[in-house]
Amino acid sequence: MSEDIDTLLDEIDATKNHLEELRKEYRNRKTAGLRAALEARKDADDLLRQELKELGIRSPYEVWRGMGSLS
Repeated sequence: MSEDIDTLLDEIDATKNHLEELRKEYRNRKTAGLRAALEARKDADDLLRQELKELGIRSPYEVWRGMGSLS
């Protein structure tokens, strides 16, 4: 009888571990598109920063400085 209970506990633990792995895989698949979009945005931001640097602009905000004033 004790062996049956131990076997059941082992099966429960194995099932819990398997379920946790499935949950991790689900989260990874669910957020894969978001992670790819964030990475693409980071790459675009890096490219923009490099282009502005080559134009001698230290910050993208320098481009807009003075454009808002009417004087």
